[in-house]
Amino acid sequence: MVRMLAQMVRILSLSLTRRVRASLLKTYVSTFLLRRYDARARVADIIGYQVRFCTYGALSWLFKEIFLDQEYHFVSRKMSPFIIDCGSNIGMSLLYFKTLYPDAEILAFEPDEAAFSCLEANVKANKLRGVAIARKAISNKEGPIDFYYDADNPGSLGMSTRFERMPKQKCLVEATVLSKYVDREVDFLKIDVEGVEQTILEELGQAGKLSHIYQMVIEYHHHIVRHEDALSRLLELLERSGFGYQVAATMRRPLQGQVFQDVLVYAYRKTRPVPPEPEWV
Repeated sequence: MVRMLAQMVRILSLSLTRRVRASLLKTYVSTFLLRRYDARARVADIIGYQVRFCTYGALSWLFKEIFLDQEYHFVSRKMSPFIIDCGSNIGMSLLYFKTLYPDAEILAFEPDEAAFSCLEANVKANKLRGVAIARKAISNKEGPIDFYYDADNPGSLGMSTRFERMPKQKCLVEATVLSKYVDREVDFLKIDVEGVEQTILEELGQAGKLSHIYQMVIEYHHHIVRHEDALSRLLELLERSGFGYQVAATMRRPLQGQVFQDVLVYAYRKTRPVPPEPEWV
């Protein structure tokens, strides 16, 4: 009970409009405390959106990560930012972006068949305007690529083109390079691709397209290979490309080495100061 009340107080203190906070609170109570949703159709109400999902567990995690923890929050200089979302899963991030900026233009990529089916259904059911989606993995090459997934956990949040991240079943998906889609300034880039984030950023850098990015959030997956320590490569690339950054991560106690860790990196172009919080957010 104490934990529930603390979460409700936290929701009411989020830096969002009163209307959005009220919708979040209603969703938290109805969908995740009372578990009122259509289990047969796998559809739930998320702040007024009808959301089709693969598993309730993943839906709950995404709601917490995206809407409550606001991991993808950003301040835009305009009311219609251009956003690229790499690793959209069922599209909860798109709903969050559209909640922040209803007129945002979004390009979203998701390679998994089950997750993409939900993503496509959610874009259509909620009549999201200005959203383009593609069933593709982002990599450093074009064409078919191995994709690892868990047949017993459809839409799993750990699916990847890296075997080490999801050593389960394998299929082929279509891959593409992100640089071919960056033909103008990108207000916000979200990368959550379970271990391929360094590859994507290096490809953008080699193509001379990192300079087109204004802000980004990168979920870096540290110790996918237990003995490999390479976070400095990502940070060095950002520094060399003119980005400042903030880093957030949690650590187990007691401390020990070679433990898998999600590291959230928020990067912003240092040559262009981040604008103040606008009144409409």
